[in-house]
Parts: sequence; C-alpha cells; structure tokens
Amino acid sequence: MRQTSPTKYLYIMGRGYSGTTILSILIGQSNAVASEGEIVMSFREGYEARRCADREVFSDSAFWTRVGSTFERRTGTAFGPAVRQLNQQAHYRRIVPNLLSSSDSAHVAETRRLIEALYDSIAEAASRPVVLDSSKEAATAVFLLRHVSGSKVIHFVRNPIGMSDSYVRRIKSAKWFHMFRRHFRVERHYLIPMITAAIVWDLQNAVCEVLRLFYPTRIIQLHYEDLCSDPRALLERLEQFAGVSLTASKAAAAGRLPLNPGHALSGNAMMRKEKIVFAPEAGLPRHLTAFDKAVVTLCTFPLMIAYGYFGRRGTKPAAIMRPSPQ
Repeated sequence: MRQTSPTKYLYIMGRGYSGTTILSILIGQSNAVASEGEIVMSFREGYEARRCADREVFSDSAFWTRVGSTFERRTGTAFGPAVRQLNQQAHYRRIVPNLLSSSDSAHVAETRRLIEALYDSIAEAASRPVVLDSSKEAATAVFLLRHVSGSKVIHFVRNPIGMSDSYVRRIKSAKWFHMFRRHFRVERHYLIPMITAAIVWDLQNAVCEVLRLFYPTRIIQLHYEDLCSDPRALLERLEQFAGVSLTASKAAAAGRLPLNPGHALSGNAMMRKEKIVFAPEAGLPRHLTAFDKAVVTLCTFPLMIAYGYFGRRGTKPAAIMRPSPQ
C-alpha cells in the first residue's frame, strides 16, 4: 500500500492578475511553508535558462539542484522529463479527464507519484514541511483534490473589473496577451482579450464552486480585496484552514517588512526586484473606460453578485506590491 506523504500541499487556484503572487510570497514568509511560485507551471520549455526570483539561473541554482537530485533519488526518474510531464498534465484540457479519472489507473498513479515526489523534494530542500504551489491551473487543483491526500486548495478571487484592469494595462504596455498557453499580438484593440479574460474568470471560478460542493473542507475561498483591507484576518483564516503557523507572514504584512520571494522560477516580474514589500494603496482601476467596465460586468455579473462585488468589495486597491525604500 502507498504510504501517505508527510508533507502537506497547498495549491492556489485563480485567475492571473488577481494578486496570487503577493499572497504566495506572504505565505512563504512562514518558516513552515516552502512557497516557490508557480511550481508546476514553471517547467515550460526553456525553463533551465530562466532566472529565479533570487536572480540565479535555474540550471545554476543550488536550491533547484538539490530539488532535482532529491527527486531523482526518490523516484529513479530523470527530473527534466518528469517535470515537463507534470506541466503538460496541468493543461486546461485535462480538467475533465482529471475529474473523471479513476484512482486505480496507471496514469493517475504515475502522475501522483511524480507530483508528490516533486513537492516532497522541495520540502526537503527548503527544510519546511508545507509546500505551496501558486500555479493557479484548475486541472492540477482537480487532480490534487481527487487523488492526492493531504492537499488543500486556496481559491483566490479578485473583482473581475480589477483583474481586467491589470490585464489591459499589461496588454497596452507589452502589445500582447497570454491565454491558453499561447501568446497573441495586440496592436490596438484589447476588447476581445479583455472579454476572453472575463469569461475565463467566470469559468474558472465556476469550476472552483463545483469543487467546493464535493470538497468543502479542503477548499477555502479568499478575496484579494480582503487581503488588502485586513491581511491579518485573512491570514488567520488561512492559518486555521491549513493548520500551519503564519505568524511571520502576519508580521511581514502588518509591518511592511521586506519580503523574501524564495527561489520561484515563475511569477510576477516584481518578484525579481531587489526588495519588495506588501503595500496596499487605495484607488480604482485606471486603464478601463466606462464602456470596458460595463462589458466586464455584463460578462461576469452573476458571480460578481455572489462574491459581493456590488457591495462591500466594490472598492479595489490599485497595487499591493512595490519595491521597498532603500
């Protein structure tokens, strides 16, 4: 019989541009949590040459070298092909197959073996018992809930107008948008990607709501706006849910202390700044027109109402992460 892993696994599920980066960094200030960014999603093509949050190239990182060697010792499987396989298993097309898959299938057993070994190897390398993966993809969340004991999911939600504002700001500055693992060039018109992002916000949150019906004790719903307005209360809820001390996380949020983003390979570019602090600032989205906001609202209003975004969560902070003063 397979032995239950001693490591606890936390997984953040939600849309991009929703504040998951700062949430994962704050949680990672705990001495009990190894928060290494979007772990499964990090292992895209060419990951070996990319820089981590500590500005080391992945292939030169002592931390990830330890993770790789520990993983291979545990599994007898080469690290590179295994993590690429896990990355492929996180594709959105795997949501339904993961929902319907049998725990007794060879494919599920092998995927479970690899993902547990990856998380356990990170825990060993970091000397921390809990691993947090902020990959956000629904397919992996489904797999963990259905097939990996000891895993719990953080459903992180942001007002879709605020999410869309961040999305449009990046489209305007970069002239491209990323969706469904593909890059699309955008020269002038951002309406279609904005609508696509809003619809995907609906779909992914709907998946989370379905999962909460079946796994009510293993999913917690947290809101970006609550993180900004009262981070201590939000972290205390998460502390109780996960059964892990977040004392250092709460102190870092309250005291605006410099944050250590760890060795994350994937995540917000702000993670690679020399120093960052948690710093919410009051303000409304600045990159959406009134028409844009109406379109986003039309696409998402049922869940906006359910999540209270026509009420107390209507005001949205403009930023929650910035370089700390020197």
